Amino acid sequence: MIRIKLTFTLSFLMVGLGLMAQEMRTVRGSVTDGTNPMKDVVIAVQGKQDRRTFSDEDGKYEIQAEVGDFLEYSYTGMKDYLVRVEEVTRYMNLIMIPDVEELDEVTVTESRRKSQQDLAIEYAGNPRILKTAFGYLDADTAPAQVRMLDQRTILPVAICILDVIRNRFPGITTTGNCQEGGAVIFRGGGSISNQRVGIFDVDGLVLQQAPIWIDVNQIKRMALISSVAYTARYGAVGSGGVIVINTISGNPQQNKIVDQARLRNNYVKEPALDGTGVAYSEPSYMSALREANSFEDAQTVYARYESQYRSSAYFYLDAYKHFYQTLGETEFADKIIRENNRVFEKNASMLKALAYSFQEQERFQKALEAFKEVFIMRPNYSQSYQDLALAYRDAKAYDKAAAIYARYKYLVDENFLLPSEDFSKIIQHESDNLLKLHASQIGANARKLVSDPFVQNTTRVVVEWNETEAEFELQFVNPEGQYHNWKHTYIDNEDRIIDEKMTGYSMEEHIIDSALPGLWEVNVKYQGNKSLTPTYLKVTTYYNYGERDQTKQVNTFKLTLRNNWQKLLSINNPGVSRVR
Repeated sequence: MIRIKLTFTLSFLMVGLGLMAQEMRTVRGSVTDGTNPMKDVVIAVQGKQDRRTFSDEDGKYEIQAEVGDFLEYSYTGMKDYLVRVEEVTRYMNLIMIPDVEELDEVTVTESRRKSQQDLAIEYAGNPRILKTAFGYLDADTAPAQVRMLDQRTILPVAICILDVIRNRFPGITTTGNCQEGGAVIFRGGGSISNQRVGIFDVDGLVLQQAPIWIDVNQIKRMALISSVAYTARYGAVGSGGVIVINTISGNPQQNKIVDQARLRNNYVKEPALDGTGVAYSEPSYMSALREANSFEDAQTVYARYESQYRSSAYFYLDAYKHFYQTLGETEFADKIIRENNRVFEKNASMLKALAYSFQEQERFQKALEAFKEVFIMRPNYSQSYQDLALAYRDAKAYDKAAAIYARYKYLVDENFLLPSEDFSKIIQHESDNLLKLHASQIGANARKLVSDPFVQNTTRVVVEWNETEAEFELQFVNPEGQYHNWKHTYIDNEDRIIDEKMTGYSMEEHIIDSALPGLWEVNVKYQGNKSLTPTYLKVTTYYNYGERDQTKQVNTFKLTLRNNWQKLLSINNPGVSRVR
């Protein structure tokens, strides 16, 4: 994070921090198993024993809660849910799913040294245990330094295992690419041409070639081990170090290696729906606006529907975008927002959606004003700092953007804001990028700044969403038709979503593989946000990230159609001549 002295102060930075107005409200909703209503689901306010209720025979419930509270939903045999009560929370509808995870019994003994049977029992619940070709290895008691990543840390921002190692293990040299293969070099040999390369132990199967066919999403945990005290058991081939990889599909209770070849067949079989295919799910007023033959006809359509939708911020935002972007009637579009500000002013989610549109239209001053309002409502959300800093940067107020990043770091260091490992990486990249490209305007010295090679000179895609309860999958399809998915769903990524709720952020970054230049497609499968409202998605694509010729493109999307792959955008990835 930026470490500079700043004279700029914002009076509203501390407004409400830790002192948010405790507005009591009634939260209503229903709970089902996807088909039938669920009776006797426990809904409780976390940490408040006197605040709990049960769903009735129709699955319906209501409970009193305050902004900032967390609601816990629990039912025997089903996965628990945690929901944050926000200033916009009124209705919360859940679909509960079976909790199929079984926790093995753990035997506790006085000795730190455990048998292979003990380690096998603990494997499922202890992320510090690895399965190797020579049995189970406890990283905490191993006769070597073990550098580990677990499933939560291994985010699918890379195409293959080489990218994961290159981006997440500093000091390790990785050569090659995800199409032709490569090598991992822990330490040098007698000469450049005689460097010793690492071998791979995948679920107990020893490989000398990099397993670039492994789907990054399938990695449960992995570790790098270079100590001769441990690698000697692999013989001469292990003298260069060992990369141990345990996959989700590898069965830790069997010695047989699961065939991973099927993971190579990750080709898109059916195209995602384009705008035409999604249009049938849009509201009737949008169809009528699109069919209008003139500006005057569109005004008539708007007036006809306004009385019906006058309390809907979604209606006004849709109308604004249509008149501004499609018809080019900017004055009338601004009038729509100005005269109906009441539906946005106390709704942080919709203010964010409006700000997304302003950013897409490069109306940066308007976006800044919207994000200021969101910040005042949500000063204890980590996302509020990133949004406000970026808005200041877009408005060319670089010193104020730097001040926001510095303030965020201070509040985390002083425990006023909860830290998040995932979010800290993203905001660090944003902060470093600001300092690297605008140091002279800030009055700082960027010479000592070391940019993360994971993002430097890449095509970087940042995805943000306005509804914190939104669940969806992102799909990145490379020019050869192969894909990888990132799942933002409670069932697939529970730890990440709970981390988002506790620390208050709603964004993710993905790096497009520089070794595969050409046209990439980004698709989404929307699964809802626990209410009947849409979710707005902002996708920012950075080209040549961190370089002087860095550029970006902002696109926004309204998600309503569920459980269908929809095409968001195409990205022309230029690639780079060098392998990072």
